[in-house]
Amino acid sequence: MTAADTAEPAERMLVAELVGLLNDAEHYLMGTPDQRLAFLERRAKLLHRLVDATGDESSRYLAQDAEDRAAAARAGAEALAAQCGDPQPAPRQE
Repeated sequence: MTAADTAEPAERMLVAELVGLLNDAEHYLMGTPDQRLAFLERRAKLLHRLVDATGDESSRYLAQDAEDRAAAARAGAEALAAQCGDPQPAPRQE
């Protein structure tokens, strides 16, 4: 029996999301601005969920930093779009 066999469904879901996020990181620079924003927001959300799942509040600052960076990237993209007359970035995915 492996660790994967004994893992709870929620744990398996977190692992699957982490693997997907890591896979997407390989293509981050080649993505569109909307894809990069979505990646940053997914990363922040997943880090918060990992901290919640592990109970390691000492790592919460990493999740908060990722969230702050995603918010700053979105604000910058929205400001640039407004300045250039381009379409606004895709809405944040919840």
